[in-house]
Amino acid sequence: MDDYSVHINYSPCLHRHIVSVTTGSMHFSEGEVWDDIHERLLCLDCDEYLTEAEIRQRWRGDSTQEDCHVDF
Repeated sequence: MDDYSVHINYSPCLHRHIVSVTTGSMHFSEGEVWDDIHERLLCLDCDEYLTEAEIRQRWRGDSTQEDCHVDF
């Protein structure tokens, strides 16, 4: 029997409360400075990590995703 059901992954959350979560640190070894710092955006309402484009898309109500950069 074939499965013709549609599986939609939709979050009703509007992502109104976003924080920037930063992990990693600066390192110094053999005269070189480097870091493994990684920054991600977390919605405090639904505990989901999102891209900036996904958040802006939900705020605007757009049905298409576009690349954008706005400092939080």
